[in-house]
Amino acid sequence: MTLGFMITAVVFCVLLALLMAKLYLTDTRRMTSHTSATVVRAEQRVVVTDTERRTETEITARFTALGRDIELKRVLRGERAKHFPPGSQVPVRYNPGRPWMAQINV
Repeated sequence: MTLGFMITAVVFCVLLALLMAKLYLTDTRRMTSHTSATVVRAEQRVVVTDTERRTETEITARFTALGRDIELKRVLRGERAKHFPPGSQVPVRYNPGRPWMAQINV
C-alpha cells in the first residue's frame, strides 16, 4: 500500500466518524422518554419582516420528570391557539437523564 492511499483512508474514516456522530448522536435521538404535558397557554401573534407577514402560535406547556417541573415552549406556524386550550394535554419527548432537554410533539 502506498502512503497516499493510507492517508486517504484515514481521512475518510475520520470524516465518516464525524458525520455519523452528527447524525446519530444528536440531542433529539437522546429524547427516548415520552409523557404528556399540560398546556399553560397558547398565544397567537403576527410577525412582520421585510419579506413576509405570518401568524405564529406559541405553546407553553408544563410536565414533571425526576421530581422537577419543566416548562417548554414551541412555536408553530399559523393560527392554531384554539387547538391548545389551557389545561389540555400535549405529547412530549424528553431525555430521561436531562429532562430539561425536551420538546413538544405537535
